[in-house]
Amino acid sequence: MIGMALGATVGAVPSPDGLRVWLDAAARETVEVDGLGRVLHWRNRVVGGPAAEAEAGHGPVLVADGMKGRPVLRFAGGEWLQLPALRPETGPVAVFVVAQRLDEQAGEGRWQRIVSCWNGEAQDDNKPPCFCQTGDAKGTGQAFEPTVFEVVRNDVALYPLWLGRNGRHEGQNLRGDIAEVLVYDRGFVSEDAIQEVLRYLGEKWGARVLRQDKGWTLVGPLPEPPPRLTNAFPLSDQENRQGWTSFPNLSDEFTDTELDPEKWWPTNPTWLGRQPALFHPSNVRVADGELQLTMRRWFPDDGPADKGYHTYTSAAVQSRERVLYGYFEIEAKPMRSHGSSAFWFYDHTPSIWTEIDVFEIGGGAPGHERSYHMNAHVFHTPEERRHWNVGGKWTAPWDLADDFHVYGLEWDQAELKYYVDGVLVRRMKNTHWHQPLTLNFDSETMPNWFGLPRDEDLPSTFRIRYVRTWKGPGR
Repeated sequence: MIGMALGATVGAVPSPDGLRVWLDAAARETVEVDGLGRVLHWRNRVVGGPAAEAEAGHGPVLVADGMKGRPVLRFAGGEWLQLPALRPETGPVAVFVVAQRLDEQAGEGRWQRIVSCWNGEAQDDNKPPCFCQTGDAKGTGQAFEPTVFEVVRNDVALYPLWLGRNGRHEGQNLRGDIAEVLVYDRGFVSEDAIQEVLRYLGEKWGARVLRQDKGWTLVGPLPEPPPRLTNAFPLSDQENRQGWTSFPNLSDEFTDTELDPEKWWPTNPTWLGRQPALFHPSNVRVADGELQLTMRRWFPDDGPADKGYHTYTSAAVQSRERVLYGYFEIEAKPMRSHGSSAFWFYDHTPSIWTEIDVFEIGGGAPGHERSYHMNAHVFHTPEERRHWNVGGKWTAPWDLADDFHVYGLEWDQAELKYYVDGVLVRRMKNTHWHQPLTLNFDSETMPNWFGLPRDEDLPSTFRIRYVRTWKGPGR
């Protein structure tokens, strides 16, 4: 049960379900201090929930107007608070914290903990089932403006929780301010729900939000797919309500006996592949009404072994034409091995490099047989030089390599939408993907993700029956 707001300026948290801890410095009545202003107890606004307690002499100081005119708890390197264990079982957890580090607090101590959850046994607090949150990714102790931090995990427990220090040892102590803490013992079924909490905290404290909007991804089995009435339009829009027009330059039914050289490269012309597997044109075939990309345990005698390639060859096909926006649909069956089967878009120039991964599937990789991985990357733009990505994973109710299914991407100025058998499984805002890109099919070795292929699974083949592309009105 959530307590009532303690003042008109405090407001109510937007998502109370599963909320176990709500520590709010703006609710001044919840912070009990001694005669020196040191915090003794930070009471939980969740009725019946545990308070955060200070050890004698180690309580942070309450500062009445520390963040945009509102109260904060100030930690100076030797203070902390502790909450008892809430759930020893591993599962979903979401923790949100509003914190800052002023210039005069910066520069002392690396990897300072804002939050630390430790089980009393692990070597440290930074790996599941434990977790922690530091103030900056490089652990330098640099200053940062009021910021909403979040830890959203599915593989951690809620052991004793410390604010301002590493739970494993009295060290890596925080020099900075904490304004509000929310702890949920559940996951969030949508990115929109996470963003709602982030907006609440950001607007309340005038704080920046670090998390990119990661969009929505389907959880659970696929709803009933729409029936195929015509091949003229995308499976998800058989009545063509959006006014799609076929774009033959990037469409192919693969009914010939060779790859159309006017549309496709029989390899990736600017990349040799992901080591150790080398892209090799001999592994690309058009046969039986399919584009077939095969991975083999074979390596040419003149292959570039000096560049880390050996043992395996795989396959890639890239469009000769670049495209900006459209609806892209394929019918495909991933290979059943540790080799990847991928349908993706990318291009890179000195000024901009972006990528959209419609899927990356490890059809025979243990634990990935039903995982439909979707992603979008920004490697660099004129405004950003760091690599970051935003993606989602849908878990299918079947092994993806068992049969052919229809996979689609709808890409426009506003959104990216991902489809399986004509059903929407993911959508996200298009914040950066406004660059003409090449269309790609390939198979790669992913040693650190899917693992290297087993000999008994090779050769394995990624099969594509068609690729159909449409452009929307005015695009």
